[in-house]
Amino acid sequence: MRAALSPLLLSTALVLGGCASPPPVPPAPVALKCVLPAGVDSACPTPQPLKAGLTYRELLEVHLADRQQLQRCAAQHEELRRVVAACSARIDALSRPR
Repeated sequence: MRAALSPLLLSTALVLGGCASPPPVPPAPVALKCVLPAGVDSACPTPQPLKAGLTYRELLEVHLADRQQLQRCAAQHEELRRVVAACSARIDALSRPR
């Protein structure tokens, strides 16, 4: 009788051992919220349309205005890239195992 119980006891112990609770998982920290500075996520303005019959001076004025808008848009894009990179770095720091 004792020899017959050994395999049964062993298999029961193995099955119940698999039912043990897993190691405790640490609670998730509060979710990060990436806050964008005002205006950084707004769309860049479209270039000004050229009208027929523009003088060379008017053409240069339109060109300079478009160029300034493009430079502001590039600065806005760089700021947005910087904010997203900083937020991603904070998320990665929290995601690393301790």
